[in-house]
Amino acid sequence: MSQSVRDQLLKLGLVDERKVSEARREQRAGAKQAKKARKSRSKPEAGAAATEDSARARAQAALKARAERDKEAARKKRLNEERSALKAQVAQIIDRRREPRGKGEIAYNFVHGKKVKRIYVTQELLDGLSAGQMGVVRTGERFEVVRREVYERLVEIDPNAAVSLHPMRQEDAAEDDPYADKPIPDDLMW
Repeated sequence: MSQSVRDQLLKLGLVDERKVSEARREQRAGAKQAKKARKSRSKPEAGAAATEDSARARAQAALKARAERDKEAARKKRLNEERSALKAQVAQIIDRRREPRGKGEIAYNFVHGKKVKRIYVTQELLDGLSAGQMGVVRTGERFEVVRREVYERLVEIDPNAAVSLHPMRQEDAAEDDPYADKPIPDDLMW
């Protein structure tokens, strides 16, 4: 009775050698599949760890992206606050240092952007504007006249506030100027 079932079946003639080798192959294939199945059961644990690591990495990336967005929003907010503070400072300087136009009846035309604008000034202001001693600045939608020093200070703070400033008139006329001896008529208006 020491013979295996396979040997006994072969002696009886119930199976032949070919069927025995097929059975061995099937048995080995089943063993391989069982081994793979055991490995695949242990892989989900590794896959779960990998999925957990992946989720953790995504969460960290999301936190980093949110921190970047928050930092950018804070920077934009700070820039807006600085701009509004500069505008307020410019408006305050203009309100304090503007020249009173009174009941100006003389129109002074100047270019702002692509348009020609007009303000009414007194004769003293017109002379100062023409000589380059004064300039026109803008605050909001208003245009005001300020002295040259104030104008230059405003240009340093906010270049957009500056509108019009003529170059300083030189009292010394050039010797080769053919029109030096011809005065400018008083009724000539720009």
